[in-house]
Amino acid sequence: MDDTLLNTLFTHFSAGRTPDKTDFNASKMFSLLEDPFGIWCSFHAPEGAAVNELNRYENLKVRTDRNSRDIWIKEHFPGVEFIAATNDTDRFKGTLRAMIEGKSAIANAALWNLPQSIYGSINLLQRVDSGKSVFGDYHYRIIQFKRAHDLKEHYALQVSLLNHILSDIQQFTCRYTRVELKGKTVEVDYLDHEQRLEQELDYFRHIRDGKAKPEAHKPPKAANPPWRIYANKIVAESKDLQMLPGLSAEMRQCLKIYGMFSTDDVARAGLEKLRSLLEEPFATDAYYNSLAYLHHKPVLKQAGCFPPPAKKHNLYFDFEATETFTKDNVSFVYLIGIWDKEEDKYVSFVAKTPEEEIKIFEQFYDYIKEPQDTVLYHWTEYEAKKMRKMAQENKHDEQKLNLLVSLCYDLKVAIQKAFYLPAPSFSLKAAAPAFGFNWRQDDCGAMDSMVYFTNWLKTGNDELIKKVLMYNEDDCKAMLYLENKLKQADILAQ
Repeated sequence: MDDTLLNTLFTHFSAGRTPDKTDFNASKMFSLLEDPFGIWCSFHAPEGAAVNELNRYENLKVRTDRNSRDIWIKEHFPGVEFIAATNDTDRFKGTLRAMIEGKSAIANAALWNLPQSIYGSINLLQRVDSGKSVFGDYHYRIIQFKRAHDLKEHYALQVSLLNHILSDIQQFTCRYTRVELKGKTVEVDYLDHEQRLEQELDYFRHIRDGKAKPEAHKPPKAANPPWRIYANKIVAESKDLQMLPGLSAEMRQCLKIYGMFSTDDVARAGLEKLRSLLEEPFATDAYYNSLAYLHHKPVLKQAGCFPPPAKKHNLYFDFEATETFTKDNVSFVYLIGIWDKEEDKYVSFVAKTPEEEIKIFEQFYDYIKEPQDTVLYHWTEYEAKKMRKMAQENKHDEQKLNLLVSLCYDLKVAIQKAFYLPAPSFSLKAAAPAFGFNWRQDDCGAMDSMVYFTNWLKTGNDELIKKVLMYNEDDCKAMLYLENKLKQADILAQ
């Protein structure tokens, strides 16, 4: 093995250091495109503002994806060498060494170009015995694995960046990068993305150097962890225009040009001024949403849509469904939770397997003793849509499922028609907290629930399913809580 070449390549492309946060990791391409404010926070937020929030769902997905990928690689590339290293430096050196030795395939690779402040991880490098590179009469091409059915923009830019780094190291440009998606293979042409890639890297450098400050998103997810809590706080405290539902970035920029930087500014500008700047219904919506914030009260939008039609039995229900982590898994509803208003209790039905899914819907049906005097409240169309689909697929239970659908009442639609709220959106996670509701657990959201449920099936630890049930119960109770608050609220007239 040519130690001189190894040392020359390592010395040049490491630039005498290891990667740090000032360098751009190809894995951050999604964040750069979708959460650039989080990138800004990593450089410019106050010390201590980051809050690590364990993402159990992503961790489980990464582990299962890695296992599936490694199995596939071993099957298709029997002579593959997996780079095993305890630190970044050894991993980069190990990758260079394997390439110099001409390994037929190299997995778990790492490549740096720190003179250009870029680096990244590569799932698989495949040797191609043509084209002269720095290594000899062969070069390497990249194969990346993505858990998606279609090639997404950030995937294409990410693999193009990795290809750029590889090209500089091996002094040979392999124009196409192979991406293995779920069920198909896509070839990404570097030339198609070269110009856009440079633009995005330039944007990263501007953010890093304080020359650009991107907008945050709407709370409660103004940025991704570890900056979510900090971003939510500053967006809310500054009364940022992101707190107004429905406005595009272009509309917010238009308002800023005319001196409106907060919801208070919008409320004080007046409806006529807004109508001169924005088309309808955006002008009216922005004005009355801002009034709701200014006075800390809902504003009546349309009479007659609220309150919902209460009956003898009022049930607030919510589903929890699994995600498919591997190609053999099937997504299914594993939990139906109900808050029974009249009985003042939470009821749940749990399915452990896809085969048991239909059984919990039968239990749901059986719980309803007087359908003609029952209303099933839910938030968004997901639950009703799911039951309609199941009715088509389960002829034996079609009548029961269609009856359940006929009793459904989308509380979100009713509230959205009736009010402007002092909330950034009509998501239940945004609307209910605007009136004081809090979920009891900080470590269990919708995605966490899937992981807790999956681990409960594996371990039998009932503490895990208890966390899932508590989260679902709070979802159900949040709907009733919000309904009651709006019934009792001092409401502004439009």
